[in-house]
Amino acid sequence: MISHVRFSSVYIVLLLLVPTVLGSRPMATSNSQLNLSVNPSTVVIKVGDNATVGLTLTTDEVLRQVCFGEEGFPSSGFIVIFLPQCAVTQEGPTNTELVVEATPAAAPQNFTAQIEATIGNQSTSAPLTVTVVPAISPWIPWLGIFLFFLVIGAALFVRPRKPKVKGKGKKSD
Repeated sequence: MISHVRFSSVYIVLLLLVPTVLGSRPMATSNSQLNLSVNPSTVVIKVGDNATVGLTLTTDEVLRQVCFGEEGFPSSGFIVIFLPQCAVTQEGPTNTELVVEATPAAAPQNFTAQIEATIGNQSTSAPLTVTVVPAISPWIPWLGIFLFFLVIGAALFVRPRKPKVKGKGKKSD
């Protein structure tokens, strides 16, 4: 009877452990290739404006959620929005848009950020080079100031000529 109980307990334990052991087996890693392209890969943004960048992810993963992110943008002066942030992959490429806005707090600068796409535990990235330029050229306000003083100076120092009046003066006989 004791041997029968031991056999039954071993059998029950094995039945309980087999699904756990088989379920805890490492999943076969997917050999899928992720490829992220950024178009255009270089943008020039005026302070206060924005730029739209197209992102295309190609993978053989179907019906998996992909999420996009960024790394390398300055901590202030920029608003970065992915439209959509996460999507479900379909056959063919998965497209999304990245909108980068340089707020008035953004300083003129150049930098390269990494745009990332993640599916499960796989990720890929692509570089995006951003150049921020002032909203207006710095010489334009100085030109306005110069023209203002030129007009004021001309009004102060240049007197209009008096028109010559005909008919006045000595009469000759």
